[in-house]
Amino acid sequence: MRLQLKGSSWAHTRGHDPLVAACAEYERSTGIAVEWVARTLTEFGVLDVGTLAREFDLVVIDHPHIGGIAAEHSLIALDEVLGADVVDALGEGSPGRSHQSYALDGRQWAVAIDAACQVSVHRHDADGSAPRSWSDVERLAREGAVLWPLNPVDSQASFLTFAAQLGSPIDGTTTDFVPVDVGLEVFERMHSIARHLDRACFDMNAIDVLESLSAPESEAWYCPLVFGYTNYARRGYRPSLLRFGDIPLGNDGEPSGALLGGVGLGVSQHCKHPEEAARLALWLASADVQAGVFLEAGGQPAHASAWNDSAANDTAGGFFADVR
Repeated sequence: MRLQLKGSSWAHTRGHDPLVAACAEYERSTGIAVEWVARTLTEFGVLDVGTLAREFDLVVIDHPHIGGIAAEHSLIALDEVLGADVVDALGEGSPGRSHQSYALDGRQWAVAIDAACQVSVHRHDADGSAPRSWSDVERLAREGAVLWPLNPVDSQASFLTFAAQLGSPIDGTTTDFVPVDVGLEVFERMHSIARHLDRACFDMNAIDVLESLSAPESEAWYCPLVFGYTNYARRGYRPSLLRFGDIPLGNDGEPSGALLGGVGLGVSQHCKHPEEAARLALWLASADVQAGVFLEAGGQPAHASAWNDSAANDTAGGFFADVR
C-alpha cells in the first residue's frame, strides 16, 4: 500500500529527528510515508491545533491543548478508531501520567510519544553540587551560577510547579486560578531568585538555557526548573554534558510539584485516511519503537519500557535513572 501522509512536528533534535527516523522504518515495512514539517518550540506551544489539523494529517501537540481539541473535535478520538482496550493497554506502559494527559471527556485525543516534566539541571563538570533547597538556589543566583527560562510560557510553567509544591496544584475545580495567598507566595519566591539573574533569562526558553549551560564558556552551571531533554545528557551532543535530576525541595522536604510536559501525537479530523494514520500513531507510541529507533534517533520516549531499560539509560547518559 502506497500512501503519503503529512505531519506537523517541532524543530529540535528531540522533536523532529525521531519521527523522521521511525517513519522511514515504517515506510519500508508498510509503504505508508510521512512528510514531517517542523515548527518552532514557540509555535508548538501557541499555534491553534484546529488550524494545524486543516493542513496536516498527524499533529504533534502539548497536552494543555486537549481542552480545545475535545471541545472542537479538531482531532479524532483514537479510542473510537483503535478500540478502547488497545488505547488502555498503551496507557499501562506510561511513565507517570503522560498517556492520561491526552484524555478528556472519556476520549483519548492523542497518544504520548515523548515524556517530560520539570526537573533541575547542572553541568556535569561543575565544581559545586546541585542545591537541594530554594535558599541554596538563591545563593547560587547571587553568585551568577544560575540560569532559568523565564519567558512568558516558561515562567508560567514554573509558577504552576511552585503552586503545586505549595499544595495548590491547578485542578480546574475552583473558580480561582490559585488562592491569592499562594499566588503571592509563589511570586515572592520566584522574585527572590529572578532578581539576581541575567536579564536575558526573561527572554529564554528551555532550549536557550540548555544550550547556554552546555556551552564551554558558560559561567552559569545550574537551573532549578526546566523541562528535561535527554539530548544534552548524551555524550557528543554538545561540548559540555548536562545532568538532570530532582527539583529543589518543598516545605515538606520532598521534590514535589513538577509540572508534566512531553508531547502527544494526534490524528486530524480532516485526515482522509484516519485508520492508517491512527495505526501509525499507535506504532510510534509502542514499546519496541519507543525503546528502539525513536530513542536512538534522539527521542525522549513516553513508554516505561525505555525508562526502565539499562541499555536505554546508558544511551541517554543516565537521564532516565536520574529523572524517574
